[in-house]
Amino acid sequence: MMHNNLIDNSSDTLSMETYLKRCILTEGIDKIQIATGYWDIPGMTLVLNELTSFLEREGTSFELLIGKDPYVYTSMIKNPKYKDATYPYDFIRTDIHDLEIKEEYEDVIKLLLKYGESGKIQIRIYIKNSKGGDEFLHSKCYIFSGASHSFGIIGSSNLTKKGLLGNAELNYLETDPTRITARPTRGSNAKGHICWFEEKWELSEDWTQEFLEQIIKKSPIYIDIQKDTPKEFTPYEQYIKLLQIKFGDIVDKTLGQQIESYLPANIHKLEYQVDAVKRCLSIMREHGGFMLADVVGLGKTIIGTLIIKRFLSVPEEDGRERKVLIITPPAIQSSWKKTIAAFDKDTDEKITPFIDFITTGRIGNITDDEDWEEADDDNNDSGDFGGTLQEKNYGFIVIDESHKFRNSATLMYQSLDQLIQKIGFDTGVYPYVGLLSATPQNNQPNDLKNQIYLFERNHNDSTLKKAESGNIERFFADVNREYEQLIDRKNDIPAQERDQRLDAISKRLRDCVLSDILERRTRTDVEKYYKEDMEAQGLVFPKIVGPNNLEYIMDDELAQLFSDTMKIIAPTDEEKLQTDEWLRYFRYRAIEYFTDPANERKHTGRGNRSVSDVSKQLATIMQILLVKRLESSFTAFTQSLLNLRRYTENMIKMWENDTIFVCPDIDVNKELDYEAKTEKRNKQVSFHDCVEDIRAKIKKLTEQGRNEKGQNAEYQRKDFKEKYFSELKEDLRLITNLYDRWAKNPQDPKFDAFKENLKPELFNPQKNTSGKLVIFSEAIDTVQALARAVKAKGYKPLVITAVNRDEREKIIEENFDANYEGEWKDDYNVIITTEVLAEGVNLHRANVILNYDTPWNSTRLMQRIGRVNRIGSKEPFVFVYNFMPSAEGDAQIQLVRKAHTKLQSFHVLFGEDSKIFSEEESVVHYDIAKAFDGEESPLLKYVDELKQYKEDHPERYLQIDQTTQGWEIAQATNGTAYFIVKAPRSAKLAISIHTAEDSQSKAQIISLLELLEAMRVEESAQRTALPDNWQQLSADAIKTYNQYFVHINKSRAGDKRTQALQIIVKLYNNDTISEKSKELLKNTRKLVDKGSLDIIKKILAIGQELEEKKPRLFNIEQQDIDEILEREIGKLVANVESKQGEASIVLATIK
Repeated sequence: MMHNNLIDNSSDTLSMETYLKRCILTEGIDKIQIATGYWDIPGMTLVLNELTSFLEREGTSFELLIGKDPYVYTSMIKNPKYKDATYPYDFIRTDIHDLEIKEEYEDVIKLLLKYGESGKIQIRIYIKNSKGGDEFLHSKCYIFSGASHSFGIIGSSNLTKKGLLGNAELNYLETDPTRITARPTRGSNAKGHICWFEEKWELSEDWTQEFLEQIIKKSPIYIDIQKDTPKEFTPYEQYIKLLQIKFGDIVDKTLGQQIESYLPANIHKLEYQVDAVKRCLSIMREHGGFMLADVVGLGKTIIGTLIIKRFLSVPEEDGRERKVLIITPPAIQSSWKKTIAAFDKDTDEKITPFIDFITTGRIGNITDDEDWEEADDDNNDSGDFGGTLQEKNYGFIVIDESHKFRNSATLMYQSLDQLIQKIGFDTGVYPYVGLLSATPQNNQPNDLKNQIYLFERNHNDSTLKKAESGNIERFFADVNREYEQLIDRKNDIPAQERDQRLDAISKRLRDCVLSDILERRTRTDVEKYYKEDMEAQGLVFPKIVGPNNLEYIMDDELAQLFSDTMKIIAPTDEEKLQTDEWLRYFRYRAIEYFTDPANERKHTGRGNRSVSDVSKQLATIMQILLVKRLESSFTAFTQSLLNLRRYTENMIKMWENDTIFVCPDIDVNKELDYEAKTEKRNKQVSFHDCVEDIRAKIKKLTEQGRNEKGQNAEYQRKDFKEKYFSELKEDLRLITNLYDRWAKNPQDPKFDAFKENLKPELFNPQKNTSGKLVIFSEAIDTVQALARAVKAKGYKPLVITAVNRDEREKIIEENFDANYEGEWKDDYNVIITTEVLAEGVNLHRANVILNYDTPWNSTRLMQRIGRVNRIGSKEPFVFVYNFMPSAEGDAQIQLVRKAHTKLQSFHVLFGEDSKIFSEEESVVHYDIAKAFDGEESPLLKYVDELKQYKEDHPERYLQIDQTTQGWEIAQATNGTAYFIVKAPRSAKLAISIHTAEDSQSKAQIISLLELLEAMRVEESAQRTALPDNWQQLSADAIKTYNQYFVHINKSRAGDKRTQALQIIVKLYNNDTISEKSKELLKNTRKLVDKGSLDIIKKILAIGQELEEKKPRLFNIEQQDIDEILEREIGKLVANVESKQGEASIVLATIK
């Protein structure tokens, strides 16, 4: 019989261990309730036998309440095992993970699992009090109750080994049941142990399931228990294992919850974005970088910021400093900064201090046309950064619109490449690099290569092992050679063959490179595989309707003028051969005509480009400007012609005065406008006065140190080739004649059609359900003219250009952003803007968009539409309108259509420079909805299947995940065998081996997609015994794997390779050769194709001996040849094994 007593651990008889055992074993006790500030397995081990006996009895239960002991918490939080660890969850997890594997600890785990899953053991966490505030739990209370007996112990001992046995503690045992069970009544405030415990229990959070699943079942002790559990997996479970190997990171819910916790409260927790983050993190760890290619409107900036947050929040012992550089085009830097500020708003763990920004550079407004806002297209890239690239040891570099780094010859690329190299030298490890680009696969192979090189630093032995064994230099050289041959129209390749071979290049790039490093989500993917998540959050993507063409009709004279103009300002190569009547834009090409190379050198350097390259780029930009203005409005085009005429006249006048200025940093045309200066200064200003003004500006630039190379300078006629003057005059003649023709044209049928369609079509209430309209144009005067017309029709236009975007940002959000959390306003119902709003802004309270100027490429169109077709839109449909020119007569209609098609081809040429196109193609007519939604990503169905399996079978999923051996499972005794093979220091490869009836096998490397499809089976599929030849098939798979990674040099082989191939063909075609020998010759040919010199030498030696003994051809027996070839192949394989370690089978089946 126990009595009230103090328990202080001063002896065995007065230890908490002893008293707990006695209380638990007391007859009649059927409920145990323990509140503790901390808990550990070694403490529970001390009373394990007693607890086991107790829980085995019918009607018993154990309630464990774990709180936050302030002293334990303080001591542990000083030295956490990792950043962001939470108490007590992560500390208990770490304690269990670090335990030595002992039988008694395994028994505790088994007890917790057995009775936790049955409900006999319940575990809760106490963190918050009745008012919802955070609260420590310093109290320790042990209650043992039954019908006839009750015991209560309160004091200082936690349910830990030290608390029960080791520490000097002080606890009090109460044996009076009336005190233990007392409850407050009227006239009495008595509160017993049980009452106190139940109050805390009600305020606590259930932790039983999470504790068992996330902590116990992921501990090394549990894994060790599982090893001893007999199990036999099915073919379907083997297929699940394959999915885990490839997609396990994506379905890891614990990682997903951590990533979700980074999101600000006002940003939706979208499962598809979290999955993309997990996938990119996994790719980044394996390859040193990743490509994120989500379609427009899925939130690449949010995903990118989450990856940055994860990188900064979870330090790894990898040598990378926690500093981030974000590189963006100028137009979208503000969107990134805004997103990062939102992430930092309500947290102490701010990421802004660890992030630097820099923009890609622009060449400036060389057209001197104040009415034009250049879109952020690649033709205006300067090839340099917009600021100074700091030499910091960044650990992570994020590049938005990474296709701007497709050219390794630019100064910008080389500066970044040198910085990455320097970081590698300084820290011993290269920074991670994240490439964000909506259309990476549309680039030329070399463009893709240059981006990948930013993180794949070892080009001859990269982590992309499926690409020429990791030699991506050779891989891209081969692919690009084939590509260049196919796009060269001089090669007489049938169209169908060309298309097939181009498709083959795309497949090779996808299978060997992009499948490993690219993460891409389309709207189709999101709507199909994340439907439940989207619906649960009340989110939908509107359906796109369009493009709807608004026709404007030209009369015959205007149609002819439109057609002639395109021939003059942007002729095709064919038209250039037919006539000389086309513009060369010589006003912008003066530097091409320097006579002294020293003057040329002043204007080179950006991206190592010659003066010819620079001047042609400037001329091309002017050409693009004119075509865009023609498309925008005839009034705008006429004004641009007038400006170009004046600028060309200025150059001619400078020539005639023998005073020629070439000044990239001075607006020479503005300085030479003596009429405007006369009006401004209220006195007569001459040409010579203007010359003195320019000289003064050059002097000032020089004094300020901004003219170091002397690029801003004054020249004379003798400094240029004489023919430049005649070329200028010819351009002036063409410009003047064209302007005179347009000056006589009073019509603008496109503008008239806009006014006619505004109310009945663009504001048709059956389509425009939002009552708001978005209009895009690239010319400011067109935007202003449209605004006047809209206002005249009674609507409320908001005009946004680069000048006022920042100051009007709040007005835009209040009137057009469906995600705006403040009060929505309707001060404006039409927003008319330039490309300045094509990125980084939400306009999705509107559901009708008009491209007043036809979009130049699909990406630009996607970006525009992406402003209104976004998550959070309330309207079911988005209507897209484009203008389409037509004419009155049939002949004129054809004329206009041909000119317009040519204009569209011009778009494609300068907007998507890697496209294969013909003059008949038009980007106006493609299926816009399909282009915007995107085709389903081929891998997402497998991710979805894995998620579903994990949800339906969580325990079996864990067993499959934790089992690394025994994954060679047969479904048949013959057929096709599939293997995943891996060496310790190399990549996994998928290999198929088809077994024929004559027992000859044919091995080949296959893609991940092919393997997934081949191994997909029904859940009911049964396993069978491995076939008798399984050992040989496995050996063949490993041999094929090793042969694939043989490093060779094709270029050194030369003609000898061709000779060796001829000998192989001769041997192969001999009637007496065996099937085994034929298969061996096939493998040998692959190595000869790759340029293996050792194999080539042996084949040539065999060929020479055969030639010498022609009358007795088989003096060298076929068996001898086989032995020689086997031996030489074996040498190469041995060399591979020494480098990458011995290859082994990860998983295999036959079916």
